Amino acid sequence: KNYTVEDWIFNPGSVEANNVEESQFDRGVYLVEIDAAGIRAELKRDYTQRTIVRLKVIARGQESQEALEEATIAVVQQALQAGKIRAVEAPIVELRIEGQVGFDRLDLDTRKLQQQLQQLTGALIFLLRYNVDSVAYASHIAEEANRSQVEREVFLDLLAAHNTYKQQATELAQGLIDLKDQQVQGRSDADLYQFVQSLLTASVD
Repeated sequence: KNYTVEDWIFNPGSVEANNVEESQFDRGVYLVEIDAAGIRAELKRDYTQRTIVRLKVIARGQESQEALEEATIAVVQQALQAGKIRAVEAPIVELRIEGQVGFDRLDLDTRKLQQQLQQLTGALIFLLRYNVDSVAYASHIAEEANRSQVEREVFLDLLAAHNTYKQQATELAQGLIDLKDQQVQGRSDADLYQFVQSLLTASVD
């Protein structure tokens, strides 16, 4: 970042940005003239600098994982179509995904998505910043609630926070309670697996 002090110290900043944040600063080189009238320094920026583009996607918590990935790709495609990103320039691109997601945040393969977007943009460096929280629900549980009621509310909160399962949260919560009971009763792993499979199949239907 360039700065001057009392018209006798002139720092032009770096010729090129060393990171994405520096792309927002005025910087370049000074053309300095000294004569009897004093010192005149003019910051020059009319030289070719590598393009740095910053994009953002806001997750609202309603999108599925696939929908969020598609929205992210769409934002990049719009920047390409608008000429904000020019692959021929091999730019540096930063894309931030922020907000809340209605699925396990670790399910999104950020490495794969980053590689796909870098190939799409022709970027020299593509920085994908994934800073989201999972949607959380916390139902009020009465002090006199028994263990079964507490379990049901906990399962309902977990399922309601997941975009894929929230529409069937009530049925699946009961299914999870039944699954726990069967496990306590000592049912075999094969029986438990079959129960889970039938539960998920019923929720899809």
